[in-house]
Amino acid sequence: MATDPPVPWELEPYSIKRHGVTITNCDSEPVQTPGCVQGHGALLALRRRDLTILQVSENSGLRLGHPPAELLGRPVNVVLGAARTEQLEYFLAREPVVGTPLFLTTIQIPNQADTLDITVHTVDGIVVLEFEATGYTEIRAPDYYTMVKRIAALLSAAASVRELCQISAAEVRRVSGLDRVMLYRFHPDDSGEVYAEDKRAELPSWLGLHYPAHDIPKPAREIFKQIWIRPLPDAQGELAELVPLINPDTGKPLDMTYCSLRGASVMYTEYLQNMGAAASLTMPIRCEGKLWGLIACHHSTPARLPYQVRAACELLAQTVSLQLPRAEEREFQKYRKRLDEVHLGMLARTADSGELDTMLAGSPALLDGIAARGAALYHRGRWSTAGIVPSEAALDGLADWLRGRPEILDRERPVLVTDSLAAAYSPAL
Repeated sequence: MATDPPVPWELEPYSIKRHGVTITNCDSEPVQTPGCVQGHGALLALRRRDLTILQVSENSGLRLGHPPAELLGRPVNVVLGAARTEQLEYFLAREPVVGTPLFLTTIQIPNQADTLDITVHTVDGIVVLEFEATGYTEIRAPDYYTMVKRIAALLSAAASVRELCQISAAEVRRVSGLDRVMLYRFHPDDSGEVYAEDKRAELPSWLGLHYPAHDIPKPAREIFKQIWIRPLPDAQGELAELVPLINPDTGKPLDMTYCSLRGASVMYTEYLQNMGAAASLTMPIRCEGKLWGLIACHHSTPARLPYQVRAACELLAQTVSLQLPRAEEREFQKYRKRLDEVHLGMLARTADSGELDTMLAGSPALLDGIAARGAALYHRGRWSTAGIVPSEAALDGLADWLRGRPEILDRERPVLVTDSLAAAYSPAL
């Protein structure tokens, strides 16, 4: 019996630059260990004990002034200097950097035009330094206190989940300055829809569009359960491979889950190109430990995404995630109140008329209280309907099927509830 050939990364360390990915194997792509960084920055992986450089991105000569051969096996002060190396030691000893990239400092590399922001975190006992030419010195830092206070007030006042999402899209766009911000909501089958949107006026709207589950492969979803932000300033930018691909101390590829510079999957960069996007910024919305949706930002040209802007957007995504259950509860209570009002009104009208079909006509009626597009009632040998419903012949078939369901035969609570009738009753397809 023929078996599928092994994917390339089962035979050797994975590198985006060396290995292709297709729609058939993207669900197994090791996106946490891509072996490459985005070329606008550089990365050093250090031994924690003595801060010796174990891995370096191949573009270190361009970005840091020293090619990999001059850095591997050397102490990090070759790049940072004595004072900043001491600052790094102090930082590592006192800050919560395990899986949490934090801003360390900004440095100027000799003979380099750009200043570089440095962020630091640790993973598997390895110290990871990321250097990015983000233009930090050209951008005024946001007033974080005012920003958080304003956004928290807006989000806490949202009367519904959709309003919360629309406010969030507008605020992320205001902070980031990107062309389009979408709130992408996942459905139980892992497909998704654009649930809210804020964009440049001349761009076409994607609000309400639905996308299949494979648009966001499983490995990417898993990463978004662990991180709060994913920047990609230049989707078609060059990649820089790590040297070596295998960390000599751990014997494994470097886990880049938390790296802002983590190289993007070819599947994702091609997807962005097809969407007309040259840069992206993505934040997860998590609710009760589950991935509820994404805040997806697109820009038509490469964009600088400074650490300070990313930090603001990351905080906003966390705030949205915290406010989401509250918005859902407010929405539910509003719906429940309306349902109770309609219920009492229908009971009064039905009691006055003595006819059950009054529940489907007049006001209030059944569809006034239930979020449905149609309703059907079988009483005294005939159907009464409202809204969009199947033909009477189809309703007769559905009624025959319902009569045999164990839920309907339950004497205490003869009710059947489903959010996908077609999954249980094939004629409904």
